[in-house]
Amino acid sequence: MKKKFIWNPARFFFHYIGTEKLEALAKEGWGVEKLRLGGLLIQLKEDQPKDVQYHLEFQPIQNIEEDTLQTGEGWELVDAVDYVQIFQGSPEALPMEAQYEGLLEQLNQEGRSLGKYTIISSLFLILFFFLHIKAGWAVVQMILLGGMLMLAITFILMLALYILNKYRQYNLKNL
Repeated sequence: MKKKFIWNPARFFFHYIGTEKLEALAKEGWGVEKLRLGGLLIQLKEDQPKDVQYHLEFQPIQNIEEDTLQTGEGWELVDAVDYVQIFQGSPEALPMEAQYEGLLEQLNQEGRSLGKYTIISSLFLILFFFLHIKAGWAVVQMILLGGMLMLAITFILMLALYILNKYRQYNLKNL
């Protein structure tokens, strides 16, 4: 049995959760089997060509242990990993409604935390910079220089995560 993998950018960015490509592949004889790498890849298996609908759903991390989303008539859960779920439905099934309020609230909370960490790391970076300039001993300057490098890396990482979080929130609001 042949297998195929499809990249799922929605896993990180929430900017495209359309399933038209999966539905077209199902008509060609490729059915969704599993979510791989935390939902980053969708594994397809060779199957009989069929006309189906797919729905990709996200849920907040705190709801992962709870039951999965209530499905409507004609829908079944194919696979769920982390906070990504994929459902398969018959062509006659009514489209599922996406529920993103909980996920958006989680992203807002993460954004507030990331913003605080970004500000704190930038303040310490500035403090270490001024201490490095004012320090008279070479050993202290070297220690402060190492601290500045570590803080600069922390600041860049926190800023990148903060920007990614804001981008995800923006995309989720516009779905």
